[in-house]
Amino acid sequence: MYLLNIDTQQLEDIQERRPYAILSHAWRVGETHHFHEIGTETVRIQPGYEKVEMCCELARQDGLDYVWIDTCCADANSSAAHTERTISAYTWYQQAQVCYAYLDDVDGSEDPREGRSTFRQSRWFGRAWTLQELLAPKHVFFFAKDWTMIGTKAGLANVISKVTGIHKDALEYPERVACFSIATRMSWAKGRTTSKEEDRVYALMGLFGVNLPILYGEGETRTFLKLQNEIMKTTDDQSIFAWCSVAGASASSEFHASGLLADNSTYFAACGDVQRIPYDRWSEYCAKHFRSKNTSYPQLSVDPTCRGFQATLPVQWRRGGLDALLACARGPAVWNGSEYVANINRPDLIRVRLQKSYHGYERVGVGEGHLETVGIDDYKKFRLQEIHICTSQSFLGLDVPANRNWVIRKSLYIIPLCTVFLGYQYSRKAFSLSFPAPLRAIVGWFVMSWSSM
Repeated sequence: MYLLNIDTQQLEDIQERRPYAILSHAWRVGETHHFHEIGTETVRIQPGYEKVEMCCELARQDGLDYVWIDTCCADANSSAAHTERTISAYTWYQQAQVCYAYLDDVDGSEDPREGRSTFRQSRWFGRAWTLQELLAPKHVFFFAKDWTMIGTKAGLANVISKVTGIHKDALEYPERVACFSIATRMSWAKGRTTSKEEDRVYALMGLFGVNLPILYGEGETRTFLKLQNEIMKTTDDQSIFAWCSVAGASASSEFHASGLLADNSTYFAACGDVQRIPYDRWSEYCAKHFRSKNTSYPQLSVDPTCRGFQATLPVQWRRGGLDALLACARGPAVWNGSEYVANINRPDLIRVRLQKSYHGYERVGVGEGHLETVGIDDYKKFRLQEIHICTSQSFLGLDVPANRNWVIRKSLYIIPLCTVFLGYQYSRKAFSLSFPAPLRAIVGWFVMSWSSM
């Protein structure tokens, strides 16, 4: 980790822990990296270097000798340095003595608490990377474009919570960030953007305490699926499945098939009030309300295969599929001393709709922005049942639009039958005579549809 010495204005490769300040900001057009120019005279006239000078001055006032700034402490030309920075960013901000957040589009003379203040509308709140830069440090000081101090994270917690949707406790107690449900933390990423689509996923790694190989070019969806799989290795929180469809993400029909995992964090935008139910409480709850003759306790495989999960969940059978209840509920977060959980006295449990498919059951989305719940009065309709749930079409090698899923499902059954029939016709050496032209056309269409996918 390179730190900038504020007295010598030189970079030092620090191996042991030292107190330092860290800068958070939104890059401006024309701003460049200064890693290789630090210590030269020309670096002082480069665009954006005034941020470095002001950060050093603030650190000096706070009695610190070092600062970390992404524009000068990370080598942009080194892939290894970029990987280290991406993976370690949350930890670096977390270990900083103080974080200075510079908002270059905020007027320092106004009250940030006003409804239409430039602070509330700052583009800093729209960056994906600033989510961890806001949550990880214990102390964050906000500065306006003229470097006048606007306030602190703790002092402006109510305003920031309204702007970002982040729970106030996560702003006041950084050590509790990991105690919120997966769905809640995912919802905090709504509306945030990056220049590279994969970075929207990589910016969330620290928030969930997992790491991914830093690869570009495979797209946000595949990268986000990898993130969810890594998260599932560390927790039994079923709120990771409590997402809802968003505009433009589904077929035009009201119901559309999908995997159990979301395609990106936008699917969690309306799930900020989804709270997890700890497994011990969930087991007791299921034994009380959903016990069946064959099984008494819920289960969910923590090691899914490429085809999906084996799960024992409360289900209600319906024509063509079933409804399943997850171990999470909508409502205010309740702090139990170690984590934020749902109030299960009368919880509104999250319901997901599943339909029968070739490999088991796949999720069926319902409308846009709508997450279904079931109240205690309807519990008698559900019983514990072991089922197999498909995780994602991507893991099956079926990366196709949702409105073509029916072709795949039907073809999986029709093609074997057609193959047998064609073999029979060839064996009689009378294919062209006994096989009607319309039927030959239909068979050909199915074969071409399958091969083109």
